[in-house]
Amino acid sequence: MKIAFKSLLGKQTKGLSANNVSQFKQEWEAKYDQWCKRDLSNLRSA
Repeated sequence: MKIAFKSLLGKQTKGLSANNVSQFKQEWEAKYDQWCKRDLSNLRSA
């Protein structure tokens, strides 16, 4: 997982605690859930 965070956040990953990683994961999951549930009814398809 360290490699994944390094690729996402760059050098800022140094010193991230397990608690930080857990908080990021929870936030990303919540945003992903919202994204999956977004209303697409007003979009026109090709």
